[in-house]
Amino acid sequence: MPETGGEHMIGRMATTWETIEERERRVRGTRTASAMVRAGEQIPGGKNLKAAFTARPFISPEELRTIARDHDEGPVITLYLNFAGERLVRDHPLFLTVFDSLRHGELEARKLYLESLPHAERLRVPEDLADIHAFLEGFQPEGARAIVIFKQGARLNRVMPLPVRVADSLTIDIDPYVEPLEAILEEQRRVLVVDLSKENTAVSLYELGYEEPLASIKAFEPSGSVDASGPGKVQRRRLTHLQWHLKSSALLADRLFREKGADLVALIGEEGLVAEFEDYVPKALRERSLGRLRLATDDRTIKRRAAIEGALAETRKLQEEAALSELGFYKGHGRLAAGLELVIDAANLFLMRQLFLDDQLARAGYVCRTHHFLSLTPGACPFDNQPLLPAENVIDELVEIARLHGVQVMLVTSRQDLLGPYEGVAAVLVTATSVDELRTVSVTS
Repeated sequence: MPETGGEHMIGRMATTWETIEERERRVRGTRTASAMVRAGEQIPGGKNLKAAFTARPFISPEELRTIARDHDEGPVITLYLNFAGERLVRDHPLFLTVFDSLRHGELEARKLYLESLPHAERLRVPEDLADIHAFLEGFQPEGARAIVIFKQGARLNRVMPLPVRVADSLTIDIDPYVEPLEAILEEQRRVLVVDLSKENTAVSLYELGYEEPLASIKAFEPSGSVDASGPGKVQRRRLTHLQWHLKSSALLADRLFREKGADLVALIGEEGLVAEFEDYVPKALRERSLGRLRLATDDRTIKRRAAIEGALAETRKLQEEAALSELGFYKGHGRLAAGLELVIDAANLFLMRQLFLDDQLARAGYVCRTHHFLSLTPGACPFDNQPLLPAENVIDELVEIARLHGVQVMLVTSRQDLLGPYEGVAAVLVTATSVDELRTVSVTS
């Protein structure tokens, strides 16, 4: 009996790149990397999603690690959901329809698993799903591009709106599906914000649009009562105490920068004071400066967030220009896949090292999430012969798979023009690979 096209392709992939068993081990590894032993720590959050969101609408990397390991009381529901423009219809948001579709599909796929659960845990699943639906009904995205929800009865309720897009997914499993959010957090720039004044220094951490206070110190203020004959001495004392304050503030900022894994530091305060403070800051920290922000130290308004985001945007613009300027070099050495079709082929072979995408790029397609396989056309997954699932935006699926496999992802938001010659998407490959080799294993061949 002659080989079918799918069998031929699997054979080529197995002999040229890796066996099917190796591929399945690789895919499994991305979903079990964060499954740790129970730590016994209390997961923060309220008794339901609304209370949890009101209390704390941000999940730090440290909290995410706790969520990943402290979940030994039955299945956890994990939801990643996009808020694309057309999904925000006033009367009945389309993202609710997407959620209902995801819920139906996951309940069908996990039917045997759910039936094997103890009675109490089995009954909790539909209650948790109903709570998620109720929360989404009343949720106003207000600029968020996506949301992540972790739910396990009253024990685990965490909600995190995101300014970046994700691939839609809903999982019901013993382990929460934290890997995509882990990858997103790793990609983001963590900014240590130092609010400096002569009387007080406050340090906070800014990440993904949220700011968390970390620590503060007050300056020692010498008494103003002094003999009229010695005002110069008091002035000298005031200057000495200010120097101590600035030095202590610099030590505090340097320690927290390292402890919190920050990438950049932003300074807020009177210009002359900030300039003097910088003399006490270690050189390594000065080199990570996001700049001086022209804000009052007591300004906690939207203006503050806009200033930090504006400074970050300027930094990202420079980084985009630097990174995209190297694509020509990789192209000349046969290590660049350009255009969505070839990039998907490279992703299917796990050949990507870096991925660059126009942040506005969108294209419908198909995916097998079990084997991390993508296609622009319908068909069956070549690894299990199951029909590929339609993806409203295959770009989101591409980004998630890339993140799960440790690929450096840059969503280009400022210099999309530099991606124009590459049709808005390009991937740097781990090794030189010809276009013919990539296309040989394409699902469309």
